[in-house]
Amino acid sequence: MNIHRYTSSDKPIWDAFVRVSKNGTFLFERDYMDYHRDRFFDHSLLFLDDKGRLVALLPANEVEIDGVRHLYSHQGLTYGGFVLSTKNTVEQVMELFDETVSYLEAEGFETFHYKEMPTIYHQCPSQEDEYALWRHGATLEGCNISCTVPLAGTPQQPPFERRRRRGVVRAEEAGYQIVENASLEVFWPIMVNNLQERYDASPVHSLAEMQLLQDSFPQNIQCFLCVDSMGEAQAGAVVFLTNPMTIHVQYGHATSQGKADGALDFLYTRLMERYRNLGFQYFDFGTSNEQGGRVLNASLIAQKEGFGGRGIAYKTFVIQLYRPQSFYSFNSL
Repeated sequence: MNIHRYTSSDKPIWDAFVRVSKNGTFLFERDYMDYHRDRFFDHSLLFLDDKGRLVALLPANEVEIDGVRHLYSHQGLTYGGFVLSTKNTVEQVMELFDETVSYLEAEGFETFHYKEMPTIYHQCPSQEDEYALWRHGATLEGCNISCTVPLAGTPQQPPFERRRRRGVVRAEEAGYQIVENASLEVFWPIMVNNLQERYDASPVHSLAEMQLLQDSFPQNIQCFLCVDSMGEAQAGAVVFLTNPMTIHVQYGHATSQGKADGALDFLYTRLMERYRNLGFQYFDFGTSNEQGGRVLNASLIAQKEGFGGRGIAYKTFVIQLYRPQSFYSFNSL
């Protein structure tokens, strides 16, 4: 296995591999990863076999603190880990970890922080990395909890709560409508005001950044507005169509009037209906945590659970480097 550090000339083969991978999403394509390259020192890796064929990717960045180097599954992404193809076997993924650990030790890194890809983004079973993490003595460093609705339904699926249904009815009676392919400029003030009032916070992306990303991925990043009978936007959502299976709500917010009228209940319900009909399997509301998962926003996740969703874990592990290499040997275990 040969490890090659990413350079801009690798962009075509990097993006092509992501698009045919079994667990990659458009967030791993370079036009998404590199929009904030000024904030992160990229140290992404490509893995090639002895015939020079690309077999895996690792989106990553490095951080140096007091002279100590740390490699992270890219900190600018919600999830990460190895991007794999359907050809990768368990033994090959074990080899990826062995080679990565050896590479990082040779480069002087002291820790390897690994974000695991949540299962709702797997287009084929892809948890070989979790087994390899355990074999390498990795410890759980952080865990955030998301709320995801299975769109096809299951016999044991939680019910759609009555308060959410009442919100939908209120919005319908008030004459609310959904606007597709809506303007980010209209939605952004609604979101910024709500975040400021409720959480004294700002969105992760600026309006200019999100417009840049939407221009790069118009089929994957879409904005919807919920407008009242006068045509005024009272709620909205920016959604990421991450792959043919999963839709992720990146941002969803409402005005005070929109909250009173059930505008978000109406919007989310219509979006779930829309993407269920298009064959999507999961509607992911995103995480409801702070401080690496140690603080749960109980009211926020309860709202999401009211749509029939339940928990999906977003986990981060850490491998401490500079241990005897024989400890990690695949053949010796």
